[in-house]
Amino acid sequence: MQKKNKDRFKNYEEDVKQLVLDFERMQRNGERRYFDLDEMEIIIDFYLDNYDGEMIEKSVLHGEYLFPASYEIKLRRAHLLCFKERFNEAHTLLKQIERVQPDDTDVLYAMGVVLSALDQPRKAIQYYTKAAADGYELGIIYGNIADEYVKMNRLSEARNYYRKALRLKPEDEHSLYELANCYENDGLIDKLVDYYQHFVEEHPYSKVGWFCLAEGYASNMLYEKAIDAYQYAIAIDADFYYAYNQMSWCHQALGDYKAAVDDLHDAVEHTEDKALVYYRIGDIFRFQGNSATAISYFRKATKEDPFYADAWHAMSTCYTMTMDFGEAVDCARKAISIEPESPIYLTTLALIYADNRDFDNADHYFQSAIPHYTDFEQGWIAYADYHIMRGNYDEAIDGLNKGVTNSEMAMEFYKRLALCYYMTRRRNMLFNAVRACIYDNPEGDKELLSYVPELETDLEVMNIIHSNSKE
Repeated sequence: MQKKNKDRFKNYEEDVKQLVLDFERMQRNGERRYFDLDEMEIIIDFYLDNYDGEMIEKSVLHGEYLFPASYEIKLRRAHLLCFKERFNEAHTLLKQIERVQPDDTDVLYAMGVVLSALDQPRKAIQYYTKAAADGYELGIIYGNIADEYVKMNRLSEARNYYRKALRLKPEDEHSLYELANCYENDGLIDKLVDYYQHFVEEHPYSKVGWFCLAEGYASNMLYEKAIDAYQYAIAIDADFYYAYNQMSWCHQALGDYKAAVDDLHDAVEHTEDKALVYYRIGDIFRFQGNSATAISYFRKATKEDPFYADAWHAMSTCYTMTMDFGEAVDCARKAISIEPESPIYLTTLALIYADNRDFDNADHYFQSAIPHYTDFEQGWIAYADYHIMRGNYDEAIDGLNKGVTNSEMAMEFYKRLALCYYMTRRRNMLFNAVRACIYDNPEGDKELLSYVPELETDLEVMNIIHSNSKE
């Protein structure tokens, strides 16, 4: 039997502790001891509360041995099946119990949980509503009903039930976070801020309340107010890592990079995921163009987590900036070894080789990346720029035409196509690309001519542009 955590009885009465220890002693000695039904329920519920799968199994089996006809034990068997994620079996068992005890709140609630896991939100809501009839644990039940409405994307109803849950159980962190998400997803940031302003007035020691208020301020770009609210959350809980992290983003948005780094240095003391924090610090220095310092923090990130592919990739881009192509290649290869199908990492390595004029390797890695460009438009653009730089306009055109379909960056594609068609003297295709650049885009002509200034001396192209501006 595994060694038990000494603190597991911290929130339990002495009689519960004694029952559990007696049961475990019986198990160690291979005995069969009698516990009455109430005692067995207490023992099983203790293990359910502590997510101890091995002991849930053993206690349920012993309960079934002592009380084979007990529906209370059968209900706990259903909880065990849920713990094992065998939800269809749990549903079948609960239906059997429901036929005998149709108004049992615990059965109705358990059925709601199972139906939720089976992705049947409407039926789950029906059972949660029935379970709420006796008024017991309404704060939890209302939060669960809200979760089901979120699954159905009925955010107005979800907000209503999260608010109900928080009126009854204001310490429910899940409902606090999810209510904020519902406001944000519907674009109701002002209402989010209004709700949490009132909430922290009534519950000033709610760290999550202050955090959600700060998130609302940050969404409205009220960064100073957001920072103040994050600081309140940290004052309540000095280990609130996410508040440090988000406060850093606000300082970064204000251009105060020193404060942003200081926030993250504080954050690293309050999280197990130190690699992510070091990565964030490195990224701030990379953004400022301080590649050497950025590399030192990316190195720290990879020491904490050697399989942190993004950190290896970021290091490779920094080494490229310092013209250390050997290190850049090594770091990019390391990232690819961790995520071999990443179009970003493959493209980065291709570009590193291109910058070093190793075109054979550049071609190889572009060809490795292309099958993964489905959702990576920047890859096609990088591929085109590489071939434009080499004067391979046909290859660039082929890549651009593949990438432009359903593109959200159409202007980037069409202005490159215009250049390629101009350089290869394909006049009709050039004119079509020019029209695509300026169609429904007031600044399209300026962007095109900035990218291909030679077109300013092309009378036919300029006639197309002037005709469009008159329209």
